[in-house]
Amino acid sequence: MSEQPRHGTDFPVHWVSKDARYKIVEFMLSTRSITELARILGISPTAVRKYVKRLSHPSDEILTRAIEQAAPYEKDTVIAIIIDDLVEALKKLYNSVDERHRRELKEKLSSLTGF
Repeated sequence: MSEQPRHGTDFPVHWVSKDARYKIVEFMLSTRSITELARILGISPTAVRKYVKRLSHPSDEILTRAIEQAAPYEKDTVIAIIIDDLVEALKKLYNSVDERHRRELKEKLSSLTGF
């Protein structure tokens, strides 16, 4: 039996960048209106407009709601945005540290993935 992915309130969003948060909002707006997205997220349409204009970014709580409320066909793309964002952050970290810390990062990633 395969393990089912978990996309609920325990989904880790704290480390997701502002840019990825904006991309998720923009993606979700590609299939619904600002008013509809605001209703789904429990915020005002003005707040959604601020995200679109990049005057403000979705909080961890709002991002978690977005993941929870994404339609089944949207979840794969939303998760892919988050994975790409975190991998890019890890690349930047890897390239900014010395060889000893690179080895440590490789070991931790290896223990995580089993490779």
